[in-house]
Amino acid sequence: MKKAIATLGYFRHPFPSQEGFSAYRMPGLAVHGPLLFAAALVGFALCWPHPILRPLLIVWLLAGLYLGRDIAIFCHYAPLLTLVCWVVAGLVIVRPQYIAKFGAMHGVVSAILSLALLGVLIARVYVVYKQYRDTDVPEADSANAK
Repeated sequence: MKKAIATLGYFRHPFPSQEGFSAYRMPGLAVHGPLLFAAALVGFALCWPHPILRPLLIVWLLAGLYLGRDIAIFCHYAPLLTLVCWVVAGLVIVRPQYIAKFGAMHGVVSAILSLALLGVLIARVYVVYKQYRDTDVPEADSANAK
């Protein structure tokens, strides 16, 4: 049970602390914000024209939130990745009409892309679960005893 609670801690803080020497501190929101906005915009452009795909918008929002956070942390260690993220987000923001036309014309491809992104999110949760499963979670009672 404690392992499951520790695994769910991954979702507790979509925006990690910027205090101290956190890897999220720089570039942090400078990458996370544009990626979150770009993922939401792409999801809206691909899924909104098809009423049956509208529930998959949540997948795009979660991907922007949690995968965007993970990518922002990677950008701390690989600064060139920050520029790549900004270029990709900029292209999505500057030319959304092309994505919207593609989404309107190709409903099946939009569904496949959304389900593939869901698969990436599930794989990320599995990796986090494996990380926490292999580590020891301290007992709550032993912390109180000290």
